[in-house]
Amino acid sequence: MQSINALPTQAPMQANTIELKDIHVPEQISNFPIAYGWWLLAAMIVFIAIITIIKMRKNAQRNQVKKQALIQLKNTPNLSINDTVALLKWAAMHYFSRTELAKLFGDSLQSFLTAQLPIKYQEKFTSLSKEAFINQYQSQKDEHNVPSSDSDFYHAAILWLTHALPPKPSKKIETNTDENMSSPLKKSQGVSA
Repeated sequence: MQSINALPTQAPMQANTIELKDIHVPEQISNFPIAYGWWLLAAMIVFIAIITIIKMRKNAQRNQVKKQALIQLKNTPNLSINDTVALLKWAAMHYFSRTELAKLFGDSLQSFLTAQLPIKYQEKFTSLSKEAFINQYQSQKDEHNVPSSDSDFYHAAILWLTHALPPKPSKKIETNTDENMSSPLKKSQGVSA
């Protein structure tokens, strides 16, 4: 009996009758050209980046005067009322009509500044600036009251510069109603609406 684990007898060595060629690995699959979807994604990312940079620059440019006014106000907290009013007017002239602002002073200026604020800050600004606008053109008789009105007006100026500038675009929707269309014509003809 032969052992089961025994190696089979080897056949005598034969000459290589089959000539084998070396194994060739196929070429690596290239990632190029990139699919169109990736090009579109890259173009969208570049476009969004450019738009973001442009908007950031416009925003920084738009807020430049506001920042300058706030820095000047914070660096010199003991400005007189007249100097603070001049600073507010200077900042407002960069955002609003110069011809309209040049005419304003006293109560009319206070009303204009108050109207530019969001509604929730208008009452606070009015209460802080009321005394300063009343005393603006009066001689300084009451010396102990002046610092408190200066301090209040300083806080009112910071409030106004922070929340009123730059102005938000107004959402005026003009509709062509009969009243809007015919009012100038009726007024020119002397007919009341």
